[in-house]
Amino acid sequence: MAMDSKTFGVTLTRERSRLDRIDSRRRKIDWQYWPDTNDQQKYLDASAAETYIRSRPDIEDESLIAWGLAQAKATDGAQTTIDVLYGEGVDLQWKYNIGDQELEAVLLPSQSSSTDRTTQMCFLNTLQANSSWLPGNFDIRPQTIRILRKAGLSGLLLTNLYSQSGYWSKMGNEQHLRHDDSGELVSSELCYQYRCGWDTGVSFIHSIRTRHRTTYFCINFPSYALERLKAVIKSQPSVAYRDFFLDALVADDSLKQWQFEISHRRDALQIFEKQYEDEHIDFHSSTIQLHRLSRHWLTLGQDCMDFHVQLKFLSEAYISYTKAVSAQKPAWNHDKAVNMYESFGTLISQCDICMRWTRQYHERTNLRINLLFHLANQRESRTNTEIAASTAKVAEQTQRDSASMITIAAVTMIFLPGTFVSAILSTTFFDYDENGLSVSGKWWILMAATIPLTVVVFAVWWYWRYVKLQEKRPQVSTKSSVAFASSTELGLRK
Repeated sequence: MAMDSKTFGVTLTRERSRLDRIDSRRRKIDWQYWPDTNDQQKYLDASAAETYIRSRPDIEDESLIAWGLAQAKATDGAQTTIDVLYGEGVDLQWKYNIGDQELEAVLLPSQSSSTDRTTQMCFLNTLQANSSWLPGNFDIRPQTIRILRKAGLSGLLLTNLYSQSGYWSKMGNEQHLRHDDSGELVSSELCYQYRCGWDTGVSFIHSIRTRHRTTYFCINFPSYALERLKAVIKSQPSVAYRDFFLDALVADDSLKQWQFEISHRRDALQIFEKQYEDEHIDFHSSTIQLHRLSRHWLTLGQDCMDFHVQLKFLSEAYISYTKAVSAQKPAWNHDKAVNMYESFGTLISQCDICMRWTRQYHERTNLRINLLFHLANQRESRTNTEIAASTAKVAEQTQRDSASMITIAAVTMIFLPGTFVSAILSTTFFDYDENGLSVSGKWWILMAATIPLTVVVFAVWWYWRYVKLQEKRPQVSTKSSVAFASSTELGLRK
């Protein structure tokens, strides 16, 4: 029990230290204030001694890359895993969660005169990182980036990675066929950014194909696609050299994720479509959820369109690549048993279906929103009808009460003269004796008391009514002024 407490204390201390490091790293960078070109240039001057393969310096911002490497000095990359598949011929092996030294030994081997084809596939996973100074939790050590750059990692990919808008603004697709001075093909490069559903971050793939070597750099490669790749390589190692096989594999996995996103929201939409009894519908929450669903359909439609464009790019890139390698003397060795253009054609067809259904579900969601609007209006109309019926009943009851009050007032008026006379004659100023009706000499006291008291009562009532009328007049005047001002403004506008 004591050992458990001690272990818990050590774990808690380590977790606090890790969070402190994350907080300190967060405080170093404020992404709201992006460095301008002059600020980036001084980092480029400081790293001028470092030389890398720059395939396209016209679109690769080296100053931004140098600035990003300088900002990442405090990054330990402890939660970034690196797995590598490498080998020569069919002799392939995996290395898991390797460090920088082992990565450099694998990716930068000594020069070999062997003519057998070799492959290098580097898989970096940053999705387990809780935080990073970069958007998207790309917690990669700068030393790792330098090793990858020496091995040929695209500067355009890093430019997008170190960009403030790189998380939402897609990098675009690039294909480069590099030739020497004699026109012979030296290498074929492919680099693009993709998303494998909404639950994962941004992913990148960069491939370099030479006559005897195939190199892949995969950042945040889908886990399920990686498991499929391992199973295929285990049973058929030669597939690792099939051109565009890895790209088709990740495209197929991405398509499945987009199909899942569509299916998940389709199920939610069907639940709403089965509700027609408005008594069981919460119009407020249903309207909010349907508007959110409509926004999701728009975003999914855009993502599917982007994915469709990417599939067409891969398909066209494969055709361009096969033409280029077939034109070489001697021709490059590539797997002709399987035409990857057919695989991309199948994926494009499936993506077309996703795009059509996304538009269809978006329209159905809008129809449901319109239905809820009309149902809400019908409910409000029924409520207004019920209120009108209740008001009619109240008016009828009021009319009956008024008739009763009129009857009571009429009866009161009938008896009022007699009551008035009886009240006066019942006073001590009037009396009946054997001589008949006698009037007291002090009868004027009755008049002197009654008449002033009546005047006071009427005066109090008149003053109270005057005050009430004065309180209502400012409200009426204000409404009249507002109405007059509005009409005047409207007239001026016209």
